Amino acid sequence: MDTGQHPCATESSPADFQLINQLVNGFWTTQVLNVAVQLRIPEQLASGPKTATSIAHAAQAHPPSVFRLLRALHTLGVCRAIDQETFELTPAGHILRPDVPRSLRGRALFSGDMLWQQFGDLAYVVKTGNRTRAVDTGPEAFKKLNADPVRVDSFQRAMAEGSVRAARDAVAAYDFSGFATVLDLGGGYGGVLSVLLAAHPPMTGAVCDLAYLSGPALRYLQEAGIGARARFVAGDFFDAVPGSYDAYVLKFIIHDWDDELALKILRNIQRAARPSATLILLEQVIPEHLSTGAPDQAVIRADLTMMTIGSGERTVAQYRRLLSQAQWTLTRVIQLSPELCLLEAKLR
Repeated sequence: MDTGQHPCATESSPADFQLINQLVNGFWTTQVLNVAVQLRIPEQLASGPKTATSIAHAAQAHPPSVFRLLRALHTLGVCRAIDQETFELTPAGHILRPDVPRSLRGRALFSGDMLWQQFGDLAYVVKTGNRTRAVDTGPEAFKKLNADPVRVDSFQRAMAEGSVRAARDAVAAYDFSGFATVLDLGGGYGGVLSVLLAAHPPMTGAVCDLAYLSGPALRYLQEAGIGARARFVAGDFFDAVPGSYDAYVLKFIIHDWDDELALKILRNIQRAARPSATLILLEQVIPEHLSTGAPDQAVIRADLTMMTIGSGERTVAQYRRLLSQAQWTLTRVIQLSPELCLLEAKLR
């Protein structure tokens, strides 16, 4: 008698069902958090409990809908319902404020906008091997962001948040004190530079990126308290790289590009660098053996994100080969966190 079961099927447990159900329904949390930060709900609640109506009025939004959004945030642990109308921020919810050390506000905006569109086109990318059709990609894409100041600020704030976290991990594990000057290449607003200069008062440096980022980057560096020792250098690392720095630091830059374009960047640094210069890459490195743990999921999520724009994360062996082709020797690899590595390279 045909039981309707596949002969190789195994019985799934309730826990298996819960896992897949949670994964399938992950879409909603991204947009709930994105809308919450758009309406600045965490900032509103930072000063104390408020009613849904008052939050809606301040956000110029629909009160009944805001109330329902707050209920969703309550179930996610971002805020807490005190009564039927009043809500307060939880300790976790403070992380979505813009003015806290490990803020994820920019990331929430970025995930609900550009990343949302990229992953919505994942089937096309996987079937064709092409880049996403949902957003502009490639070297010209970053220049085109200039046309949308709100989107570029959300993107750059998200990148700066991640850069600050990565740089703090790097400072804790690697000795930067031997560098008098550093260049945060492709550093956007200068998140990495802000941490390095704050940790090493004698150090000076610059962030190099496209010219339209000059104003907001300089404001960011001033707000970080290191404006007197930091400057912005307008440039395109595909054309040329500023010279005479002791260290060139690139956080999540090489992973943005395929091997051909990555080599162009690395060779431009090689041409500009003095013989004693050090190249430091802060990247998510794919481990040789993957697990089902959260750190490996994060690395592979990043790899799929990069796949949608035509690039990818790399293993240590792949970085070693890439650097060698650009006349760099990989000298050290430091695991800064479960998800992040520091790769140090010297000129041959």
